Amino acid sequence: MARILVVDDELSLLKLLQIYLTRAGHQVVCFATATEAIGHLDQDETPFDIAVLDHWLPDMSGIDLLNGVLYRRPSTLILLASGSLVDVESLHLAHPERVTFLRKPYLPRMLVEAINTLLQR
Repeated sequence: MARILVVDDELSLLKLLQIYLTRAGHQVVCFATATEAIGHLDQDETPFDIAVLDHWLPDMSGIDLLNGVLYRRPSTLILLASGSLVDVESLHLAHPERVTFLRKPYLPRMLVEAINTLLQR
């Protein structure tokens, strides 16, 4: 079981992911905005194993959120999701080995597979 942070502004997808990941045995904390997620990270120091982050958010770019999560929780693994291709290596991240990409649209089982792959690293 992993503790997973999920941030996505598509509320129907967010709810689906929360249900699916919870049924898969994970503890899931969801937010629809980057601002809410960062606020939570600043208030609650409980670690997350993985953060699933949408690349396109209305209040902050997914890259800025990704960097904010890594700054606050350097051990958290990141799964960046987007309908656009993102070359993680070109982002010049402080911890590129902690970040992977998942192309939207994806099936919930594809997300679980990506999470399991990250956890096995």
